Amino acid sequence: MNGSDTLATTTSLCPDCLETVPGRYEEREGGVFLTRECPDHGSASRQVWGSLDHWEWAADFGPTPEYDGGDLTVDPDHACLAIVEVTEGCNLSCSYCFASSGPGGAHRSPEEIDALLDTVADAGGRPIQFSGGEPTIRDDLPDLVERARSKGIDHVEVNTNGIRLATEDGYAGSLADAGVTAVYLQFDGLTSETYERIREVDLVEEKHAAIEACRSADLPIVLVPTVVPGVNDHEMGDIVRFALENRDVVRSVNFQPVAHFGRYERNDGRFALDDATRLLAEQIETLDPRDMLPAPCCSAYCQIGTAFVPRDTDPSDVGNSEIDRSDDRGCGDECADADSFVPLTQYVDDRLWDTLSGLVDEGDYMELLAGTAAGEEWACKTAGCCGIDVPGGVEGLFDEVVPVSFTGFMDADAADVNRLSNCCLSVPTTEGELVPFCGYNMTTEDGDYALRNRNDWGGRTTVEDPQPPSETTVGYRGDGTTTDGGCTPDESGDGCDR
Repeated sequence: MNGSDTLATTTSLCPDCLETVPGRYEEREGGVFLTRECPDHGSASRQVWGSLDHWEWAADFGPTPEYDGGDLTVDPDHACLAIVEVTEGCNLSCSYCFASSGPGGAHRSPEEIDALLDTVADAGGRPIQFSGGEPTIRDDLPDLVERARSKGIDHVEVNTNGIRLATEDGYAGSLADAGVTAVYLQFDGLTSETYERIREVDLVEEKHAAIEACRSADLPIVLVPTVVPGVNDHEMGDIVRFALENRDVVRSVNFQPVAHFGRYERNDGRFALDDATRLLAEQIETLDPRDMLPAPCCSAYCQIGTAFVPRDTDPSDVGNSEIDRSDDRGCGDECADADSFVPLTQYVDDRLWDTLSGLVDEGDYMELLAGTAAGEEWACKTAGCCGIDVPGGVEGLFDEVVPVSFTGFMDADAADVNRLSNCCLSVPTTEGELVPFCGYNMTTEDGDYALRNRNDWGGRTTVEDPQPPSETTVGYRGDGTTTDGGCTPDESGDGCDR
């Protein structure tokens, strides 16, 4: 441990067994490392933040949670979003997958899904996201959406790779008619090479077709790139520019630097949140790393973001609902060029942001990112009561603003139980509990879902567990055709005939 200084102490988890152990944050060569000692597996140390200076700056924002020694359930009042997994199957076998899903996985029964939705409804009907696996491989997904809405859950996202949206006429409309409020679209970049390396099939055409289908159905989209160092990190600026060009349907971008979950459990390629932010700032001239401010609810080290607004927006036009924006799509270099947009932090400084953060209802925060009507209503209400001076007001601001955020999921390398106990992304269980998403998906270095297993949260026990066969789950070749189901990927994620 030569050359390191202890910055703070915490309760951590051993990456080999996920048992609680003492942990300490250390400064080393300008970065921040999390070090812990396990009586059974010895010492482990991983870099979790690229810059000590940025780590200390972020600490001034948001809560500083402390683990109380109890269970790791999520307080219902603290649940921004509940992730409801409806299938273990998928029509892809991606190199990077939280759930280690693929062709051949079984669907959850409607009765079990009902129990999960009841857990969310009993917790106050927080926003949900249908996920998996790939939820759109279920033909009854629109029925599940209607069932969720009937239980008083007003915000229902669908987390999808977009293949069915792209290839089935009218499917986006059926989701919108059922009550889907936003599509959380896997969108790793704009090049074939990116998808071939991350998703193992070229999906560029399908991504664009899915966006057009959602545009026609008036279904808002959140672009969700998994960012892998050396693979697609150079495309982040282009993704933001693409979102700005298509802001009539793309309401926000949520970058997710790859974490060591599922098929990516080995300790390589760690991409600290602040490193990703700096890299994005290098690709967008108007953005400074500290324009990306920590989110209000979980921890300053879990999510950071900003929003882009047009630099030359006429203040009298912002919020003018009578302006015809039907030609926003394809509006040329002016709207495609991210350098003509500036971060909202030009109007909201750090101190005001911290004040506003304390006023955010956590369900509203997710709706704000998704660009829903409820999120806009919250923004207007908060701005009005706080006297925020945004040119022209904030009514209709979603026509002009594109939020951009980074979510740093916590894997075993970065396991901090203080933060985990304050997680605002949850997974419902059939036992009526909301449990932390990162804890649910966290795997040991051997691929065991140790926290999930130890606490009887459900789901598969290891990354390598064979999946129960499902006749309805097939693979996608990328040429409009599918493969037979029943394939179980090998350790590298290969082994399925695509």
